[in-house]
Amino acid sequence: MSALIMKHRPRTVWLAATALAAIAIQTLAFPAETLPNNLQENAAGPSSDLWYVIKIAGQPAGYIRETTIAEKQVLKTNSQMVVVLNRLGSRVEIGFFSFSEESPEGVLRRVRYEMTASSEATRSEALVGDGKVEIRNESGGKTYSGTLSYTGKLLGSEGIRRLTAAGLKKPGDKVVFQTFLAEASLIGKMTRTFISRETIRLGAREISALKVEEVLEGLPIKRTGWMDEQGNLLRQQEPGPFGLMEVYQSERAEALAAAYGAELPQEVYQNSIVRTNIRLPRAFPIDSLKVRMIHRQPELGWPDLDSSGQKVLSRSDKEVILEIRRPKPLSGAAFPVARTEDNHLYLEPNALIQSDDAEILRLAKELVGAEQDAFEAAISLERWVAENMKFDLGIVFAPATEIIRNRRGTCVGYATLLASLARAAGLPSRIVMGYVYALGMFGGHAWTEVMIGEKWVPLDAAVVNAGAADAARIAVVSSSLADGLGEITLGAAQQVFGHVGIEIIAFETGGKIYSVPLEAEPFLVKGNAYENPWLGIHWEGPVGFKIVKTDALWPDRTVVGLDGPAGEKCALEQHEFYPWEEPEQAVWTKLKSMVPEGKKDRLKTREAEALVTDSADGRGSAAAFIRGLEVWIIRTEGKDAPGLLRQLAKSIRISSLSE
Repeated sequence: MSALIMKHRPRTVWLAATALAAIAIQTLAFPAETLPNNLQENAAGPSSDLWYVIKIAGQPAGYIRETTIAEKQVLKTNSQMVVVLNRLGSRVEIGFFSFSEESPEGVLRRVRYEMTASSEATRSEALVGDGKVEIRNESGGKTYSGTLSYTGKLLGSEGIRRLTAAGLKKPGDKVVFQTFLAEASLIGKMTRTFISRETIRLGAREISALKVEEVLEGLPIKRTGWMDEQGNLLRQQEPGPFGLMEVYQSERAEALAAAYGAELPQEVYQNSIVRTNIRLPRAFPIDSLKVRMIHRQPELGWPDLDSSGQKVLSRSDKEVILEIRRPKPLSGAAFPVARTEDNHLYLEPNALIQSDDAEILRLAKELVGAEQDAFEAAISLERWVAENMKFDLGIVFAPATEIIRNRRGTCVGYATLLASLARAAGLPSRIVMGYVYALGMFGGHAWTEVMIGEKWVPLDAAVVNAGAADAARIAVVSSSLADGLGEITLGAAQQVFGHVGIEIIAFETGGKIYSVPLEAEPFLVKGNAYENPWLGIHWEGPVGFKIVKTDALWPDRTVVGLDGPAGEKCALEQHEFYPWEEPEQAVWTKLKSMVPEGKKDRLKTREAEALVTDSADGRGSAAAFIRGLEVWIIRTEGKDAPGLLRQLAKSIRISSLSE
């Protein structure tokens, strides 16, 4: 293909800024074979029309189409990229569209770009002048402007193709060029190196190709591409968080089938999560956490992992020992905060964090009220977002105006809305991308940090704690989002997501410190008994029952299951509730959702009282034990489920119930 989408744009299609709950609905609003009307600038027949299949981890995941037309004084390129992913069993589509103009010499003049990753599109236009790029971003009915400076010249897709064809003649040859990356709102300097000549197969064709390595300055990922003599892309590969991403030239029908005619790709989300060596209890916040991060691709290097509340204790090419500490309670800081040279980017609105929206300003004022303490004000904003947002696993990125109206999103939406409300209230805020712990794994996550006094304090409206967010998280990169998504989706994110393992070395919770030996077992199974010292759980089934399902991960809350000889199904699940909720009321609500119209009961055990609900037909029951902010729920299904439930409830031992 000519260059615009995949030949000079360092786009890794990763969705780790999503919450621990993943993508679920279609977000693309345009037909498969058309570009948005405002991007259809080419009236004449194209001089080239190239189609590509996208595969992720060997599965069809979308297509790319690029058309180019040459006129007397301008070269015009339309590009369309549609990515289809299956995350947690549901389909989502993300669309990228662009139109660019170049001079006859291939120098970039204008770029218009559109991304559909939620129910509405976000758009940008860049006008390239001498030494500067004027950028106008539009989202949620609002427009935001900015300027980037550069030296030299910026090439467009056709200019890059020509440079490649002219400059790469023999192995070892290199070409270096600059271009504007609209999706990241940055100027990129790229180097292409001719590695070797190889014969590749595309469909039924065998083609002699130039194997080329491409590197974007400042970013860790190296792309491998195969090009023809004219500099058109034939095939490209690069590592990503869901596995190897591959793009190859194809016929139109095959390309469209990769997104619309094929079966939904196999689950790719599991490729991006990181199983932990032990499970963490959640009765109380995790006050400190020490982890070992192991790099599976050390050639990518490590990002700077030292940040507020997070310290690198040791580092080598292959592993990092990291300590994360939860901030101590803060009080006395005043707000609103005056704008300064250092904090203005964290107080000003932009195309995603739209703190100038009338409804967001009104709501922030209402929620803060007469509060004078900055931290208490921030907590009030976090609580509102947590209570009023609903997880919509198909919204990848959306501006705050869309989120406040629809009140739906993944963790990125929660973080964006909270950051917007904070700025509207006069509190500097930023978005953090990293990992958070949940139910036996670390998963890609986004949260908010708010500046209280001189310190950045984490708040997480999607994974809520009492007060500041706890230490069961690893910050990878943070951004004001003033320059768009590039800062959190490129660079540090590419170095880490999908490429590391994480082992818990030690943690502190409830006033106690727990060390985890290297050889520690995550749990013990002896016959029909399950014991987990890290969770403080011992559970024993009746004679003839079998321990099952000890390896479930989020979003499945099962810690261990029991199967009975007559088909009985039992499970022990780990749940939580909001710190401001009345515990029993919150638990009764959970039990009602599990056993609708069930009969309430209470059961005294040797350690504590359980709240119980039984179905009318006796085929399903559930019992809940409250430990701090954590709820342990036993569920039974099958013959005499109420009797089996009470037997199992009396056999369970849950330590520290009275703390």
